[in-house]
Amino acid sequence: MNERFPQLFWGLAVVTIGLVIVGFQTTSAIKAVKRTADVMTVTGSARQTVQSDLVQWGASVYANEMTMQEGYARLEGYRTRIKAFLRERRVPESDIVFSGVTQRDMVERTPKRKSTGETEYESKFLGYQLTQRFDIQSPQVDSIAAIARDITRLIGEGMPLNSEPPRYYYTKLNDLRVALLGEATKDARLRAETISGAAGGSLGKLRSARMGVFQVTAPNSRDVSDYGIYDTSTIEKDVNAVVTATFSLE
Repeated sequence: MNERFPQLFWGLAVVTIGLVIVGFQTTSAIKAVKRTADVMTVTGSARQTVQSDLVQWGASVYANEMTMQEGYARLEGYRTRIKAFLRERRVPESDIVFSGVTQRDMVERTPKRKSTGETEYESKFLGYQLTQRFDIQSPQVDSIAAIARDITRLIGEGMPLNSEPPRYYYTKLNDLRVALLGEATKDARLRAETISGAAGGSLGKLRSARMGVFQVTAPNSRDVSDYGIYDTSTIEKDVNAVVTATFSLE
C-alpha cells in the first residue's frame, strides 16, 4: 500500500491539474463568446446644407423652312440674337457651346379611301425643320438662373425657343463626404452611449462601421433611395450621410 501511494498521489495530482486547466480554458472560452455577443449596433447620421457652385443650362431653337438654305439662314439670325442676349448679361462666350444643327423632313400624311374600301395615304412635303441647341456651364449660379428665367423675352420676340430647367451641382461633394462620415460616426457613438448608459452599462471600442449611401436632396426633403439621390433642381441642397456602427459593450 505504501509503495503504491506515491503513484496514486501523483496520478490524482495530474488529473486535478488537468481539470483545472480545462476549467480555465472553458471559462476563457465562455468569456470570449460573451464578449463577442455583447455588442450594440446603431445608426448615426449627419446633415449639412450647401449652396450649389455650378450650373448647367440648355435650350434649343428651331426653324421651319421649305429649303435647307432658308432654314440655316433663319437659324443664323436666331443664333446671333441669342449671343447678343447672353453677351448683354455678361455671360463669357467660353461658357456657351452651340451644338451642330439637326434636321428632319416635315411630311403631312392625308388618308384617302379607295373604291375598294381600303385606305391609302398621300404624303405632302411641308419643308424642313432645323434645330440647334446651346448649353451653358458656369460657376455663376445665381446669374445663369436669372437668365434662364429671363429667356422668355426672346420667345416674346417670336423666337421658337425651348428652354430646359437649369441643373445645379455642388462640386466639393467628395471633400464634404469625408467630414460628414466623421460626424455621422460621432452621432452613432453618442446614441450608443445614451442607450448603454440608460441600461446601466458602458460602451467599449468601435468594432465595425458601414457607410450608407449619400442623399443630396432639396432642403427639408424626406426623399430617400437605396441607391442615393442627387437632386439638381434647387440651388440650396441638404447633403445627408448615414453610418451603421457596431460597438462592444463592457
